Amino acid sequence: MPIRLSNFLALSAVAVLLVAAPARTWAETPATKATIKTYSLGKGARKPSGIAIGDVNNDGFLDLVTSNEATGNVSVLLGNGKGGFSKARVFPTDSQPRSIAMADFNRDGKLDVVTANFGSGTISVLFGNGDGTFQPPQNFSVGIQTQSVVVGDMNHDGVPDIVVASVQSENVDTFLSNGDGTFQPPKVFVFNNGYAGMTQIALGDMNHDGILDIVGIYGFGQGFQVWAGNGDGTFYLYSNPLSYGTIAYPQGLALGDFNGDGRWDVAVGLYTQNLVGVSENKGHGNFSHAVGSPAPPATILLAAADLNGDGKLDVISTGLTTAVLDVGLGKGNGHFALSARYKTGTPPTAAAVGNLSRNKKPDIAFTTGNHVGVILR
Repeated sequence: MPIRLSNFLALSAVAVLLVAAPARTWAETPATKATIKTYSLGKGARKPSGIAIGDVNNDGFLDLVTSNEATGNVSVLLGNGKGGFSKARVFPTDSQPRSIAMADFNRDGKLDVVTANFGSGTISVLFGNGDGTFQPPQNFSVGIQTQSVVVGDMNHDGVPDIVVASVQSENVDTFLSNGDGTFQPPKVFVFNNGYAGMTQIALGDMNHDGILDIVGIYGFGQGFQVWAGNGDGTFYLYSNPLSYGTIAYPQGLALGDFNGDGRWDVAVGLYTQNLVGVSENKGHGNFSHAVGSPAPPATILLAAADLNGDGKLDVISTGLTTAVLDVGLGKGNGHFALSARYKTGTPPTAAAVGNLSRNKKPDIAFTTGNHVGVILR
């Protein structure tokens, strides 16, 4: 079953009005006025690298959870539904968590957390207690320099599974959940393309067979690959367009129908070209060369969502040394028009979208420096 734009953000309510500005070059885009709040990560937490949004205490309000690379922990900030958040509580993980995802792995109605731990080559699964607190981590070995983790139902049993990529060992592991808090032994795939392994992965139904597939970028190689799911947690090479990214160091990845043709496309940050690029899915494993739109220098793509309610996916990006978040409104043809720029104080490292203030407009949560921030729109 194809995944539709309407459920592109499973944990977010997305319906908005954002006034689109005329297209500008990156340098011409002025800063946008907005309510921006920042919060401490909590005692003993530094250098956030990933962020996830979800209701971790079952009060109907969205909360924030960050993975903190420097200190081996996650920070939990509970939302009040008005755009405000509680003092952060900190829970341990294994070493250097680079990315984070949330799902209910044991079907108890409480969100759980999983992190990809770069320093230890593991994932940490923290089961939620349903009140904003988490149990001690269960750690599973996966590879060397484990960097990116995503969750999805890979075998159609109604329970979310874990897929994780390790850079140095060039492998992707799939942990199928038994639905009771345990996991089957990982299914391991070594994707040897002559470069280091995938630096970031995402899940989407790229071939319209109703099964989730893996798309991964190679930050030290060229572009991306698509590995199609077999429906049992295993994969086969569906598309190998490593040159389609047209860049040496793609930074950031998002999937969705960016051109309105019903097929999911691949968006990446064209790091060396200062662009956000979309490779259009032509079907049968064929993807176009990336079509670029202006973005901050040394571009990093952070997220994609429909920010103005027009049914077209928009993008949020930043630059390696640029202390801003840029919003590019989708034109429905794979291009984006720069419309908003938010100053963040220090360069952002991650971003996610959700209705944090319950005003029917999507807000943006981001990590930067040693803080987590929210842009209330």
